[in-house]
Amino acid sequence: MQSPFEALSYKSMSKQSSLALIVYLLLFAPLTVQAEAGDLPPVPVVELEAVECPFTPPLGEIPTCLMATLPMDHQQVQAGGSLPAHARTIGVHLTLLSNLASNPDPDPFLFLSGGPGQAGSDSIGTLGSAVELRRNRGMILVDQRGTGLSEPALYCEQAAPAELDGNRFNDPDADPDRALVERFTDCHDHWVEQGVDLAMFDTRAAALDLRAIREALDLRHWNIQGTSYGSRLALDLLRVDPEGVRAVVLNSPVTMESMATAEYVALRPQVFQQLFTNCAADQFCAEKYGNIEKKFQSLATHFQNESVVLQFADAATGEMIRESVTWTDVVEALSGHLAFSEPAMSVPRFIAELYDVAQGRLSLDDREVSAIFSAALNDVIAGLALGQHLSVKCREDYSVTDASAIAAVADANPLYYPEGDSQQIYRLTCPVWEVGEVEDKFLTAVETKHPVLVMSGDADGLVPHAAARRLADRLPNSQFIVFPGMGHDVHLTLLCGRSVVANFLDSPNEQVDQSCVADVAPRFD
Repeated sequence: MQSPFEALSYKSMSKQSSLALIVYLLLFAPLTVQAEAGDLPPVPVVELEAVECPFTPPLGEIPTCLMATLPMDHQQVQAGGSLPAHARTIGVHLTLLSNLASNPDPDPFLFLSGGPGQAGSDSIGTLGSAVELRRNRGMILVDQRGTGLSEPALYCEQAAPAELDGNRFNDPDADPDRALVERFTDCHDHWVEQGVDLAMFDTRAAALDLRAIREALDLRHWNIQGTSYGSRLALDLLRVDPEGVRAVVLNSPVTMESMATAEYVALRPQVFQQLFTNCAADQFCAEKYGNIEKKFQSLATHFQNESVVLQFADAATGEMIRESVTWTDVVEALSGHLAFSEPAMSVPRFIAELYDVAQGRLSLDDREVSAIFSAALNDVIAGLALGQHLSVKCREDYSVTDASAIAAVADANPLYYPEGDSQQIYRLTCPVWEVGEVEDKFLTAVETKHPVLVMSGDADGLVPHAAARRLADRLPNSQFIVFPGMGHDVHLTLLCGRSVVANFLDSPNEQVDQSCVADVAPRFD
């Protein structure tokens, strides 16, 4: 039987009539248009073009990929949605996954990925198979401007995202003969020479893109899920297009508050302390690894007095190498594992093994050395569009940093910050990036009566659990779900998290069924 999409001519896909039909068939959504809001710029006329999906979809899946042409600067949009002849445009890539049921009003699911700098299309392998979400609604994965398959995608050949973290074993050292600031300057200059205004790749611009895309797709409304930084974008979308939103899920959320604060720096010692407590309370962990807090402190003393030489296979060449490992290397690697729930469960074992190495009772093979010093956070960082990441972070976070408060927390916790706080990379690169400061009103708390589900792991190593709780407390129609002992991105990590989201979207104004949360607990290996 012929697919409804095969009967359409993709040659005319930029015409509104054809696009309305394909979106209707794909998502089974009603066709209405949202009016312009407040003092925001006019909604631009958006050209949508069908493009080839540059990935292999799951068997039986027929995704549709679109490129939306949007203004680089929404402030240039004129009355009626037109642009001046000289105005620059950008492309935002959309991946549309079909509704799996004939629901006449399925209110599609829009996924906003995190980073900033991650692309929605990278999630097709996980969200594409999320039957609990797609059983009665379509799904849209958006590559926010500057990321993934969008045009331009602000990747940097001159520098590497891995340089953002403090783990030198993750650093590819792309050009060791040139200073970091010089290499980031080259990336900045490359994009500026291409006519890219890097200040236009922030959260507000992405939110205005989504407002325009929703209208171009003739969608009455959609459900929004923001993960990590994607939650900030979801919150700002509530400001610029409130009538276009049915319900919101904020998963391990970054809020509108700056991330360059003492609270974020204090997160590292808090999460370590929670791990020590959880291990001591777990019979298996306590009996298997003993007092890991005491071993952690002993390790610090040993490594601070002398480095330890470890032998392992180089990740790039496969050759065996010997490295002198310092306490900074150890604490940065373990912190990377603590970001997410599953790898965090191995940290007690890593601490116990390193303790035995320092005591001369154990020699680690290269596979285990690699497991310890190649943290799960590395994979997330490696895929970032570095330019878009810096455009957001430097404009919205590090333009309002409280350097003295951050330094005070780091100085008070030398065990966890042996070389000062971990924010130095942004203090070096943000002056280079030259994207200015966000308006103060952007950072203020969002007010909405929309139904909102806020989910957070209380052992999240990237976003303070307390910040998620404050966010939920401020929203009058919110529900707050806590996953005990869990780290970042509880929706991706936990079947229970995905079930709770699906239950909420079915009836967002009713108390969500969260009974499965009672079974969630750390499971150490």
